[in-house]
Amino acid sequence: MKSTASAAACLAAALLSCALSGPSLAQERITVTTPLGGLSGIATQNAEQFLGIPFAQPPVGALRWAPPQPAMGWSGEKDASQSAASCPQNGGSAAIAAAKSEDCLYLNVFRPIGADEGAALPVMVYAYGGGNAGGGAVEQNGARLASETGVIVVVPNYRLGALGFLNLTAFDAGGASAAGGNYGVLDLEAALEWVQGNIAAFNGDPTRVTLASQSSGATNTCRLLVDPDAAGLYAAAILSSDDCVRDVDTIAQSQSRAEKLAEDLGCSGTPDVVACLRAKSADELLTGGGGWNPNATRPARDLIFAGEWNKVPVLLGSTREEGRSAGIAYTGFDADDYERWIERLVSPAYGELVKSAYGLEASGEAYELPYRIGAFITDSGMRGLGGCPNYALARHIAAQAPVFYYQFEDRNPPAWQGPEGYRMLASHGLDVQYLWSAPEDFAAPDAKFSAAQAQLADEMVRYWGAFVRNHDPAVPGQAAWPRLATTDGSMLALRPGGDSQAVAAASFAAQHRCEIWDIVPEILDRGEI
Repeated sequence: MKSTASAAACLAAALLSCALSGPSLAQERITVTTPLGGLSGIATQNAEQFLGIPFAQPPVGALRWAPPQPAMGWSGEKDASQSAASCPQNGGSAAIAAAKSEDCLYLNVFRPIGADEGAALPVMVYAYGGGNAGGGAVEQNGARLASETGVIVVVPNYRLGALGFLNLTAFDAGGASAAGGNYGVLDLEAALEWVQGNIAAFNGDPTRVTLASQSSGATNTCRLLVDPDAAGLYAAAILSSDDCVRDVDTIAQSQSRAEKLAEDLGCSGTPDVVACLRAKSADELLTGGGGWNPNATRPARDLIFAGEWNKVPVLLGSTREEGRSAGIAYTGFDADDYERWIERLVSPAYGELVKSAYGLEASGEAYELPYRIGAFITDSGMRGLGGCPNYALARHIAAQAPVFYYQFEDRNPPAWQGPEGYRMLASHGLDVQYLWSAPEDFAAPDAKFSAAQAQLADEMVRYWGAFVRNHDPAVPGQAAWPRLATTDGSMLALRPGGDSQAVAAASFAAQHRCEIWDIVPEILDRGEI
């Protein structure tokens, strides 16, 4: 979850129980020969899997806080039946907790069974969410997407936390790094470069790569969309629950965060602060510094608005109640706390307008104030999750490139456990499982999805696969998904039970009170207590 790393870990543990298995599930061993060497993967009942493939050298020792270096080749066949360790992080699901290591720059490849030699299949590369503090490739089971849509799915790990986003001035002063602290973003770029050089060995087409992403993974994808060096590494993009402006530090913020960590770890003022930090364990580096974000001189959204980006077709959207789960943090608020919270975030000129829109009078409904705060967080987009800024991004992209806009609207999805009686609705991150759950999660008697939700999951898998194949999500027999126009356009409402349908984008704007948030100065404060 983007709101906090701990919530990300909670979601991962509760929802993504699809750790990738080893040979026990294999029907047979399969092999490919890449430019780096041979790989021995497994064919399950759903897809062929090649797991734990190195796409860069281990980022340890002198390569800690350095741009990723190309992976070294090997002789013979490398075992590719097990997902590699996830990058160091606090907490995480059982799958992540089972193996974490700084030596983590590996990726997993899923391809349809029986692909013809030289088939040149389209490719999806996926950047997972987790607040840039959690997550891992082991949690993303790409077998359904590959087997049901005929695309190759690639999921790389990337560095997280201080190991992925430390922007220390001493690095540049000592010539230790020229990455500016965005190592996690560079890891994703390195994975895309690996795809360019190696995916043909898996019968993939390097000219038909879609970079898909969610939450903080989409934050990082936004940086790659505006990076001229990444041009040509992908031909389309999918951005879920991100607006390309928030959860990105200024240069000064990132440097201040790095200096604080160095101070906390006793490295400030030492003869060689870089050597001091490199001597610390990964666990020590995970203890301080707060949230870690990529940094930039200008938000990616501003560059996109100005037309300064790698223009590609985009599939873009969010969940209906993105901020609802974030409202849990405010269950102790009374009406006075709530009013003061609004006054802190909204300039006085617009305070009464916002108070009137979201209400101050209490009716006594359980969790009334947390629900209102959740709606405020959603609509304002103040944490970059969705709402009006997400729609504004879609409209600006529509003037420059094809964009297909959606809102996920299953209001009773499987959810992690909140306070008793708290209704999560379509909160941030609850859509992810519809694309990435394992096939057994849909099977009786232990299916976590209802029949109506399983139908929605099937629809979403087909829509996403169609976009990867054709840069257009149209699927015969499913609700039409029109391309968004800059004005008076249509979008897709994703609903369970066969109720997905195209709706006027104006209905999204009305639902999220965009007539207010289009004039209120944007809120970059996260509104945390």
